[in-house]
Amino acid sequence: MASKSDIPAFAPDAIGHDSQGTARILVTDDRPEMLGAIEDALGDLYECEFAANVDEAREKLLGKAFKLAICDVNAAGELAMALAEEVLRYNPETAVVLVTGDDDPTVADRAFALGVHGYLVEPLRPGQLLITVMNALRWRDLEIGKVAHTRNLWEQFQTIIDMAPIPIYAKDISHRYVVANAKADQMVGLEQGETIGKTDEDLMGVAAAERAWLGDSSILKGGVAFEVDDDIFIGQAAKVFHTVKFPLYNQQAEVTSVGGISVDITPQRDALRLRDELAVAQRDAIEELRLSREETVERLVRAIERHDVSTGGHIIRIGQVAALLGGYLGLSPERIELLRIAAPMHDVGKIGTPAAILLKPGPLTAAEREVMQHHAAAGYEILSESKSELLRMAATIALTHHERFDGNGYPRGLAGEKIPLEGRITAVADVFDALLSDRSYRAAMTPAAVNELIAAGRGTQFDPQVVDVMLSHFDEGIAVRG
Repeated sequence: MASKSDIPAFAPDAIGHDSQGTARILVTDDRPEMLGAIEDALGDLYECEFAANVDEAREKLLGKAFKLAICDVNAAGELAMALAEEVLRYNPETAVVLVTGDDDPTVADRAFALGVHGYLVEPLRPGQLLITVMNALRWRDLEIGKVAHTRNLWEQFQTIIDMAPIPIYAKDISHRYVVANAKADQMVGLEQGETIGKTDEDLMGVAAAERAWLGDSSILKGGVAFEVDDDIFIGQAAKVFHTVKFPLYNQQAEVTSVGGISVDITPQRDALRLRDELAVAQRDAIEELRLSREETVERLVRAIERHDVSTGGHIIRIGQVAALLGGYLGLSPERIELLRIAAPMHDVGKIGTPAAILLKPGPLTAAEREVMQHHAAAGYEILSESKSELLRMAATIALTHHERFDGNGYPRGLAGEKIPLEGRITAVADVFDALLSDRSYRAAMTPAAVNELIAAGRGTQFDPQVVDVMLSHFDEGIAVRG
Protein backbone atom coordinates (compact mmCIF):
# COMPACT_ATOMS: atom_id res chain seq x y z
CA MET A 1 0.00 0.00 0.00
CA ALA A 2 1.26 3.44 -0.85
CA SER A 3 1.78 5.61 2.19
CA LYS A 4 1.27 9.35 2.17
CA SER A 5 5.00 9.94 2.50
CA ASP A 6 5.61 7.72 -0.56
CA ILE A 7 3.50 9.86 -2.87
CA PRO A 8 5.62 12.31 -4.90
CA ALA A 9 4.86 16.01 -4.54
CA PHE A 10 3.46 17.80 -7.60
CA ALA A 11 2.86 21.45 -8.35
CA PRO A 12 -0.87 22.24 -7.87
CA ASP A 13 -1.36 23.30 -11.50
CA ALA A 14 0.32 20.14 -12.82
CA ILE A 15 -1.35 17.47 -10.69
CA GLY A 16 -2.73 14.67 -12.84
CA HIS A 17 -1.94 16.27 -16.23
CA ASP A 18 0.64 15.53 -18.90
CA SER A 19 3.01 18.14 -20.33
CA GLN A 20 0.29 19.40 -22.69
CA GLY A 21 -2.19 19.83 -19.84
CA THR A 22 -4.30 16.78 -20.73
CA ALA A 23 -5.85 15.03 -17.72
CA ARG A 24 -4.24 11.65 -17.04
CA ILE A 25 -6.48 8.63 -16.30
CA LEU A 26 -5.38 5.28 -14.87
CA VAL A 27 -7.44 2.24 -15.93
CA THR A 28 -7.02 -1.03 -14.03
CA ASP A 29 -8.44 -4.03 -15.89
CA ASP A 30 -7.00 -7.31 -17.19
CA ARG A 31 -9.26 -7.58 -20.27
CA PRO A 32 -7.80 -6.20 -23.51
CA GLU A 33 -11.25 -5.68 -25.03
CA MET A 34 -12.30 -3.54 -22.06
CA LEU A 35 -9.14 -1.46 -22.21
CA GLY A 36 -9.72 -0.92 -25.90
CA ALA A 37 -13.29 0.19 -25.33
CA ILE A 38 -12.22 2.67 -22.66
CA GLU A 39 -9.43 4.00 -24.87
CA ASP A 40 -11.89 4.49 -27.73
CA ALA A 41 -14.33 6.36 -25.48
CA LEU A 42 -11.84 8.54 -23.62
CA GLY A 43 -8.63 8.64 -25.62
CA ASP A 44 -9.46 11.75 -27.62
CA LEU A 45 -9.96 13.86 -24.48
CA TYR A 46 -7.70 12.28 -21.89
CA GLU A 47 -4.33 10.57 -21.61
CA CYS A 48 -5.20 7.00 -20.61
CA GLU A 49 -2.70 4.67 -18.98
CA PHE A 50 -3.49 1.05 -18.28
CA ALA A 51 -2.60 -1.41 -15.55
CA ALA A 52 -3.32 -5.12 -15.87
CA ASN A 53 -3.59 -5.66 -12.12
CA VAL A 54 -3.72 -3.87 -8.80
CA ASP A 55 0.01 -4.15 -8.10
CA GLU A 56 0.85 -2.54 -11.43
CA ALA A 57 -1.66 0.22 -10.69
CA ARG A 58 0.01 0.91 -7.34
CA GLU A 59 3.38 1.24 -9.04
CA LYS A 60 1.99 3.74 -11.52
CA LEU A 61 0.39 5.76 -8.73
CA LEU A 62 3.76 5.96 -6.99
CA GLY A 63 5.41 7.21 -10.16
CA LYS A 64 3.03 9.96 -11.21
CA ALA A 65 -0.25 11.65 -10.38
CA PHE A 66 -3.57 10.87 -12.07
CA LYS A 67 -6.72 12.94 -12.25
CA LEU A 68 -8.90 9.82 -12.23
CA ALA A 69 -8.61 6.07 -11.63
CA ILE A 70 -11.02 3.53 -13.14
CA CYS A 71 -11.08 0.24 -11.19
CA ASP A 72 -12.90 -2.90 -12.35
CA VAL A 73 -14.40 -4.72 -9.35
CA ASN A 74 -15.07 -7.91 -11.30
CA ALA A 75 -11.51 -8.21 -12.47
CA ALA A 76 -9.91 -7.75 -9.06
CA GLY A 77 -12.68 -8.10 -6.47
CA GLU A 78 -11.62 -7.05 -3.00
CA LEU A 79 -8.25 -5.91 -4.34
CA ALA A 80 -10.00 -3.35 -6.55
CA MET A 81 -11.98 -2.08 -3.55
CA ALA A 82 -8.76 -1.85 -1.55
CA LEU A 83 -7.08 0.05 -4.39
CA ALA A 84 -9.99 2.47 -4.60
CA GLU A 85 -9.78 3.09 -0.86
CA GLU A 86 -6.01 3.67 -1.08
CA VAL A 87 -6.39 6.14 -3.92
CA LEU A 88 -9.06 8.10 -2.06
CA ARG A 89 -6.99 8.14 1.12
CA TYR A 90 -3.49 8.81 -0.20
CA ASN A 91 -4.05 10.49 -3.58
CA PRO A 92 -6.37 13.42 -2.80
CA GLU A 93 -6.02 14.79 -6.33
CA THR A 94 -7.44 11.61 -7.91
CA ALA A 95 -11.12 10.85 -8.55
CA VAL A 96 -12.24 7.20 -8.55
CA VAL A 97 -14.79 5.45 -10.77
CA LEU A 98 -15.70 1.82 -10.09
CA VAL A 99 -16.87 -0.54 -12.86
CA THR A 100 -18.77 -3.75 -12.17
CA GLY A 101 -20.57 -6.37 -14.20
CA ASP A 102 -23.15 -7.04 -11.48
CA ASP A 103 -25.77 -4.42 -10.64
CA ASP A 104 -25.52 -5.22 -6.93
CA PRO A 105 -26.86 -2.52 -4.56
CA THR A 106 -24.62 -3.84 -1.80
CA VAL A 107 -21.52 -3.24 -3.93
CA ALA A 108 -22.82 0.19 -4.93
CA ASP A 109 -23.52 1.17 -1.33
CA ARG A 110 -20.07 0.06 -0.30
CA ALA A 111 -18.47 1.95 -3.17
CA PHE A 112 -20.18 5.22 -2.38
CA ALA A 113 -19.49 4.73 1.32
CA LEU A 114 -15.81 4.71 0.38
CA GLY A 115 -16.30 8.03 -1.37
CA VAL A 116 -16.02 7.05 -5.05
CA HIS A 117 -17.01 9.66 -7.60
CA GLY A 118 -18.70 7.39 -10.14
CA TYR A 119 -20.16 3.90 -10.46
CA LEU A 120 -20.82 2.11 -13.74
CA VAL A 121 -22.42 -1.25 -14.56
CA GLU A 122 -21.23 -3.19 -17.59
CA PRO A 123 -21.72 -3.31 -20.48
CA LEU A 124 -20.28 0.17 -20.76
CA ARG A 125 -21.71 2.62 -23.23
CA PRO A 126 -19.18 5.17 -24.52
CA GLY A 127 -21.41 8.16 -23.84
CA GLN A 128 -22.27 6.95 -20.36
CA LEU A 129 -18.60 6.34 -19.61
CA LEU A 130 -17.58 9.78 -20.87
CA ILE A 131 -20.29 11.59 -18.89
CA THR A 132 -19.44 9.65 -15.72
CA VAL A 133 -15.74 10.49 -16.09
CA MET A 134 -16.46 14.17 -16.74
CA ASN A 135 -18.80 14.36 -13.75
CA ALA A 136 -16.30 12.57 -11.52
CA LEU A 137 -13.50 14.95 -12.51
CA ARG A 138 -15.73 17.96 -11.97
CA TRP A 139 -16.87 16.63 -8.60
CA ARG A 140 -13.29 16.02 -7.50
CA ASP A 141 -12.17 19.47 -8.63
CA LEU A 142 -14.96 20.99 -6.55
CA GLU A 143 -13.90 18.90 -3.55
CA ILE A 144 -10.28 19.93 -3.93
CA GLY A 145 -11.32 23.57 -4.28
CA LYS A 146 -13.36 23.35 -1.12
CA VAL A 147 -10.46 21.73 0.73
CA ALA A 148 -8.07 24.43 -0.44
CA HIS A 149 -10.54 27.14 0.54
CA THR A 150 -11.04 25.57 3.95
CA ARG A 151 -7.29 25.21 4.44
CA ASN A 152 -6.78 28.86 3.54
CA LEU A 153 -9.48 29.94 5.98
CA TRP A 154 -7.99 27.71 8.65
CA GLU A 155 -4.51 29.16 8.11
CA GLN A 156 -5.94 32.66 8.39
CA PHE A 157 -7.78 31.67 11.55
CA GLN A 158 -4.61 30.17 13.02
CA THR A 159 -2.67 33.35 12.18
CA ILE A 160 -5.30 35.48 13.89
CA ILE A 161 -5.47 33.45 17.08
CA ASP A 162 -1.67 33.15 17.22
CA MET A 163 -1.60 36.94 17.55
CA ALA A 164 -3.88 36.79 20.59
CA PRO A 165 -2.10 37.57 23.88
CA ILE A 166 -3.82 34.71 25.75
CA PRO A 167 -3.98 30.91 25.30
CA ILE A 168 -6.81 29.73 23.01
CA TYR A 169 -7.45 26.07 22.20
CA ALA A 170 -10.03 23.44 21.29
CA LYS A 171 -10.32 19.69 21.93
CA ASP A 172 -12.24 17.07 19.95
CA ILE A 173 -14.46 14.27 21.26
CA SER A 174 -11.39 12.10 21.96
CA HIS A 175 -10.10 14.92 24.22
CA ARG A 176 -7.11 15.63 21.99
CA TYR A 177 -6.11 19.19 21.14
CA VAL A 178 -7.07 20.16 17.60
CA VAL A 179 -6.53 23.92 17.94
CA ALA A 180 -3.84 25.69 19.95
CA ASN A 181 -2.38 29.11 19.43
CA ALA A 182 1.16 30.17 20.23
CA LYS A 183 0.27 31.30 23.76
CA ALA A 184 -1.32 27.91 24.47
CA ASP A 185 1.92 26.20 23.44
CA GLN A 186 3.89 28.54 25.67
CA MET A 187 1.49 27.93 28.55
CA VAL A 188 2.38 24.21 28.63
CA GLY A 189 6.08 24.73 27.84
CA LEU A 190 6.07 23.41 24.27
CA GLU A 191 7.28 24.75 20.95
CA GLN A 192 4.72 26.27 18.60
CA GLY A 193 2.47 23.57 17.13
CA GLU A 194 3.52 20.79 19.51
CA THR A 195 0.30 20.87 21.57
CA ILE A 196 -1.80 19.60 18.65
CA GLY A 197 -2.63 15.90 19.02
CA LYS A 198 -1.76 15.69 22.72
CA THR A 199 -4.12 15.09 25.63
CA ASP A 200 -4.32 16.83 29.00
CA GLU A 201 -2.64 13.81 30.61
CA ASP A 202 0.34 14.30 28.26
CA LEU A 203 0.58 17.96 29.28
CA MET A 204 -0.58 18.25 32.90
CA GLY A 205 -0.57 14.83 34.55
CA VAL A 206 -3.32 12.40 35.55
CA ALA A 207 -5.10 14.43 38.27
CA ALA A 208 -5.51 17.62 36.24
CA ALA A 209 -6.46 15.58 33.18
CA GLU A 210 -9.27 13.84 35.09
CA ARG A 211 -10.75 17.18 36.16
CA ALA A 212 -10.51 18.52 32.62
CA TRP A 213 -12.05 15.32 31.20
CA LEU A 214 -15.10 15.64 33.45
CA GLY A 215 -15.70 19.24 32.42
CA ASP A 216 -15.14 18.54 28.72
CA SER A 217 -17.49 15.55 28.78
CA SER A 218 -20.29 17.63 30.30
CA ILE A 219 -19.91 20.17 27.48
CA LEU A 220 -19.90 17.51 24.76
CA LYS A 221 -23.03 15.90 26.21
CA GLY A 222 -24.94 18.94 27.37
CA GLY A 223 -23.57 21.80 25.28
CA VAL A 224 -23.28 24.11 28.33
CA ALA A 225 -20.32 26.43 28.88
CA PHE A 226 -18.66 26.81 32.26
CA GLU A 227 -15.71 28.54 33.91
CA VAL A 228 -13.39 27.52 36.69
CA ASP A 229 -10.23 28.58 38.51
CA ASP A 230 -7.82 25.67 38.53
CA ASP A 231 -4.42 24.90 40.06
CA ILE A 232 -2.32 23.08 37.49
CA PHE A 233 1.20 21.70 37.64
CA ILE A 234 2.98 21.90 34.31
CA GLY A 235 6.33 20.20 34.73
CA GLN A 236 7.47 21.32 38.21
CA ALA A 237 5.69 24.66 38.09
CA ALA A 238 2.34 25.30 39.80
CA LYS A 239 0.10 27.69 37.92
CA VAL A 240 -3.38 29.08 38.49
CA PHE A 241 -5.56 29.63 35.46
CA HIS A 242 -9.01 31.03 35.10
CA THR A 243 -10.46 28.78 32.41
CA VAL A 244 -13.56 29.35 30.30
CA LYS A 245 -14.79 26.41 28.20
CA PHE A 246 -17.64 26.37 25.70
CA PRO A 247 -19.20 24.07 23.06
CA LEU A 248 -18.35 24.38 19.36
CA TYR A 249 -20.96 23.26 16.82
CA ASN A 250 -21.02 21.91 13.30
CA GLN A 251 -23.52 22.96 10.64
CA GLN A 252 -26.06 20.50 12.02
CA ALA A 253 -25.95 22.28 15.39
CA GLU A 254 -24.26 19.26 16.99
CA VAL A 255 -21.55 19.74 19.61
CA THR A 256 -18.36 18.35 18.06
CA SER A 257 -15.58 19.94 20.12
CA VAL A 258 -14.77 21.99 23.21
CA GLY A 259 -13.26 25.44 22.95
CA GLY A 260 -11.25 26.92 25.78
CA ILE A 261 -9.55 30.09 26.97
CA SER A 262 -7.12 29.80 29.90
CA VAL A 263 -5.59 32.96 31.31
CA ASP A 264 -3.59 34.09 34.28
CA ILE A 265 -6.08 35.24 36.94
CA THR A 266 -4.60 38.75 36.85
CA PRO A 267 -5.93 39.81 33.42
CA GLN A 268 -9.37 38.35 34.23
CA ARG A 269 -11.40 41.18 32.76
CA ASP A 270 -9.67 40.91 29.39
CA ALA A 271 -10.26 37.17 29.33
CA LEU A 272 -13.97 37.51 30.10
CA ARG A 273 -14.44 40.18 27.43
CA LEU A 274 -12.79 38.02 24.78
CA ARG A 275 -14.87 35.04 25.94
CA ASP A 276 -18.04 37.06 25.42
CA GLU A 277 -16.97 38.24 21.97
CA LEU A 278 -16.08 34.73 20.86
CA ALA A 279 -19.31 33.31 22.28
CA VAL A 280 -21.44 35.91 20.50
CA ALA A 281 -19.58 35.38 17.23
CA GLN A 282 -19.98 31.63 17.63
CA ARG A 283 -23.72 31.84 18.26
CA ASP A 284 -24.23 34.29 15.39
CA ALA A 285 -22.27 32.06 12.97
CA ILE A 286 -24.25 28.96 13.94
CA GLU A 287 -27.56 30.78 13.69
CA GLU A 288 -26.66 32.22 10.30
CA LEU A 289 -25.64 28.81 8.95
CA ARG A 290 -28.92 27.34 10.14
CA LEU A 291 -31.22 30.09 8.87
CA SER A 292 -29.55 31.80 5.92
CA ARG A 293 -30.65 29.57 3.05
CA GLU A 294 -34.08 28.44 4.20
CA GLU A 295 -35.20 31.80 5.57
CA THR A 296 -35.44 33.21 2.04
CA VAL A 297 -37.68 30.37 0.94
CA GLU A 298 -39.81 30.60 4.08
CA ARG A 299 -40.45 34.30 3.65
CA LEU A 300 -41.32 33.99 -0.01
CA VAL A 301 -43.60 31.03 0.70
CA ARG A 302 -45.43 33.05 3.34
CA ALA A 303 -45.99 35.85 0.87
CA ILE A 304 -47.40 33.48 -1.75
CA GLU A 305 -49.61 31.72 0.81
CA ARG A 306 -51.19 35.03 1.84
CA HIS A 307 -51.92 35.83 -1.77
CA ASP A 308 -53.03 32.37 -2.94
CA VAL A 309 -54.15 30.23 -0.01
CA SER A 310 -54.81 27.24 -2.26
CA THR A 311 -51.12 26.70 -3.06
CA GLY A 312 -49.50 26.86 0.37
CA GLY A 313 -49.16 23.14 0.90
CA HIS A 314 -48.38 22.61 -2.77
CA ILE A 315 -45.34 24.87 -2.86
CA ILE A 316 -43.88 23.11 0.14
CA ARG A 317 -44.57 19.61 -1.19
CA ILE A 318 -43.15 20.31 -4.62
CA GLY A 319 -39.67 20.68 -3.13
CA GLN A 320 -39.82 17.18 -1.66
CA VAL A 321 -41.05 15.65 -4.90
CA ALA A 322 -38.46 17.52 -6.99
CA ALA A 323 -35.67 16.37 -4.66
CA LEU A 324 -36.91 12.77 -4.99
CA LEU A 325 -36.79 12.98 -8.80
CA GLY A 326 -33.40 14.70 -8.74
CA GLY A 327 -31.95 11.90 -6.65
CA TYR A 328 -33.09 9.20 -9.05
CA LEU A 329 -31.84 11.27 -11.98
CA GLY A 330 -28.32 11.18 -10.53
CA LEU A 331 -27.92 14.74 -9.28
CA SER A 332 -25.25 15.30 -6.67
CA PRO A 333 -26.39 15.62 -3.02
CA GLU A 334 -25.50 19.32 -3.06
CA ARG A 335 -27.57 19.96 -6.18
CA ILE A 336 -30.50 17.91 -4.81
CA GLU A 337 -30.51 20.01 -1.65
CA LEU A 338 -30.50 23.24 -3.68
CA LEU A 339 -33.35 21.87 -5.80
CA ARG A 340 -35.35 20.91 -2.69
CA ILE A 341 -35.14 24.47 -1.36
CA ALA A 342 -35.42 26.29 -4.70
CA ALA A 343 -38.36 24.41 -6.25
CA PRO A 344 -40.93 25.81 -3.76
CA MET A 345 -40.15 29.27 -5.15
CA HIS A 346 -41.34 28.29 -8.65
CA ASP A 347 -44.58 30.30 -8.37
CA VAL A 348 -43.20 33.33 -6.53
CA GLY A 349 -44.22 35.46 -9.51
CA LYS A 350 -47.87 34.79 -8.67
CA ILE A 351 -47.54 37.38 -5.94
CA GLY A 352 -48.17 39.90 -8.71
CA THR A 353 -51.15 38.03 -10.18
CA PRO A 354 -54.60 39.36 -9.21
CA ALA A 355 -56.38 37.15 -6.68
CA ALA A 356 -59.51 37.19 -8.82
CA ILE A 357 -57.61 35.28 -11.51
CA LEU A 358 -55.71 33.01 -9.13
CA LEU A 359 -58.84 31.87 -7.32
CA LYS A 360 -61.30 31.92 -10.22
CA PRO A 361 -63.43 28.77 -9.92
CA GLY A 362 -63.94 28.30 -13.67
CA PRO A 363 -61.78 28.37 -16.81
CA LEU A 364 -59.74 31.48 -17.55
CA THR A 365 -60.37 33.72 -20.52
CA ALA A 366 -57.57 34.25 -23.03
CA ALA A 367 -56.75 37.61 -21.45
CA GLU A 368 -56.78 36.13 -17.96
CA ARG A 369 -54.58 33.26 -19.10
CA GLU A 370 -52.05 35.74 -20.47
CA VAL A 371 -51.98 37.55 -17.12
CA MET A 372 -51.57 34.24 -15.30
CA GLN A 373 -48.73 33.13 -17.56
CA HIS A 374 -46.78 36.28 -16.79
CA HIS A 375 -45.99 34.86 -13.33
CA ALA A 376 -43.11 32.83 -14.79
CA ALA A 377 -41.26 35.90 -16.06
CA ALA A 378 -42.24 37.87 -12.95
CA GLY A 379 -40.78 35.19 -10.70
CA TYR A 380 -37.56 35.29 -12.67
CA GLU A 381 -37.34 39.05 -12.34
CA ILE A 382 -37.79 38.78 -8.57
CA LEU A 383 -35.12 36.11 -8.08
CA SER A 384 -32.54 36.78 -10.81
CA GLU A 385 -29.27 38.71 -10.63
CA SER A 386 -28.46 37.25 -7.23
CA LYS A 387 -25.01 36.14 -6.11
CA SER A 388 -26.65 33.23 -4.31
CA GLU A 389 -26.50 29.91 -6.15
CA LEU A 390 -29.78 28.97 -4.49
CA LEU A 391 -31.63 32.05 -5.76
CA ARG A 392 -30.11 31.69 -9.22
CA MET A 393 -31.48 28.14 -9.42
CA ALA A 394 -34.85 29.33 -8.11
CA ALA A 395 -34.93 32.05 -10.78
CA THR A 396 -34.25 29.46 -13.49
CA ILE A 397 -37.02 27.21 -12.16
CA ALA A 398 -39.49 30.09 -11.92
CA LEU A 399 -38.82 31.02 -15.56
CA THR A 400 -38.84 27.53 -17.09
CA HIS A 401 -41.21 25.27 -15.13
CA HIS A 402 -44.03 25.96 -17.61
CA GLU A 403 -41.92 25.28 -20.70
CA ARG A 404 -42.91 22.13 -22.59
CA PHE A 405 -40.56 19.49 -23.95
CA ASP A 406 -42.12 19.89 -27.41
CA GLY A 407 -41.49 23.66 -27.40
CA ASN A 408 -45.12 24.74 -26.98
CA GLY A 409 -44.75 26.06 -23.43
CA TYR A 410 -44.19 29.53 -22.09
CA PRO A 411 -42.75 32.11 -21.63
CA ARG A 412 -39.93 31.48 -24.17
CA GLY A 413 -41.04 28.36 -26.03
CA LEU A 414 -37.92 26.40 -25.16
CA ALA A 415 -37.79 22.75 -26.23
CA GLY A 416 -36.02 19.57 -25.15
CA GLU A 417 -32.79 19.89 -23.25
CA LYS A 418 -32.67 23.62 -23.91
CA ILE A 419 -34.97 23.73 -20.92
CA PRO A 420 -32.72 23.57 -17.81
CA LEU A 421 -32.94 20.24 -16.01
CA GLU A 422 -34.23 21.85 -12.81
CA GLY A 423 -37.11 23.37 -14.80
CA ARG A 424 -37.92 20.00 -16.41
CA ILE A 425 -37.92 18.28 -13.03
CA THR A 426 -40.05 20.95 -11.37
CA ALA A 427 -42.55 20.87 -14.25
CA VAL A 428 -43.31 17.20 -13.54
CA ALA A 429 -43.27 17.64 -9.75
CA ASP A 430 -45.58 20.67 -10.07
CA VAL A 431 -48.20 18.87 -12.15
CA PHE A 432 -47.92 15.68 -10.09
CA ASP A 433 -48.72 17.45 -6.83
CA ALA A 434 -51.23 19.91 -8.30
CA LEU A 435 -53.34 17.13 -9.81
CA LEU A 436 -53.37 15.28 -6.49
CA SER A 437 -54.57 18.44 -4.68
CA ASP A 438 -57.95 20.13 -4.36
CA ARG A 439 -58.17 23.43 -6.24
CA SER A 440 -60.84 26.15 -6.38
CA TYR A 441 -61.97 24.94 -9.80
CA ARG A 442 -61.80 21.11 -9.29
CA ALA A 443 -61.37 18.32 -6.76
CA ALA A 444 -58.16 16.32 -6.39
CA MET A 445 -57.71 13.52 -8.94
CA THR A 446 -57.11 9.90 -8.04
CA PRO A 447 -53.51 8.61 -8.15
CA ALA A 448 -54.45 6.35 -11.08
CA ALA A 449 -55.78 9.29 -13.08
CA VAL A 450 -52.70 11.39 -12.28
CA ASN A 451 -50.42 8.53 -13.32
CA GLU A 452 -52.25 8.27 -16.65
CA LEU A 453 -52.12 12.01 -17.35
CA ILE A 454 -48.40 12.31 -16.61
CA ALA A 455 -47.70 9.30 -18.83
CA ALA A 456 -49.73 10.93 -21.61
CA GLY A 457 -47.48 14.01 -21.43
CA ARG A 458 -44.27 12.02 -21.95
CA GLY A 459 -42.23 13.61 -24.74
CA THR A 460 -44.73 16.41 -25.35
CA GLN A 461 -45.35 18.33 -22.16
CA PHE A 462 -42.64 16.60 -20.12
CA ASP A 463 -39.08 15.33 -20.43
CA PRO A 464 -39.41 11.56 -21.10
CA GLN A 465 -36.58 10.72 -18.72
CA VAL A 466 -38.16 12.68 -15.86
CA VAL A 467 -41.55 11.11 -16.56
CA ASP A 468 -40.03 7.61 -16.49
CA VAL A 469 -38.49 8.31 -13.10
CA MET A 470 -41.75 9.77 -11.79
CA LEU A 471 -43.80 6.80 -12.92
CA SER A 472 -41.22 4.30 -11.65
CA HIS A 473 -41.35 5.89 -8.20
CA PHE A 474 -44.96 7.06 -8.23
CA ASP A 475 -45.90 5.58 -4.86
CA GLU A 476 -42.76 7.00 -3.30
CA GLY A 477 -43.69 10.41 -4.70
CA ILE A 478 -47.11 10.16 -3.05
CA ALA A 479 -45.42 9.19 0.21
CA VAL A 480 -43.04 12.16 0.31
CA ARG A 481 -45.99 14.54 -0.12
CA GLY A 482 -46.93 13.62 3.45
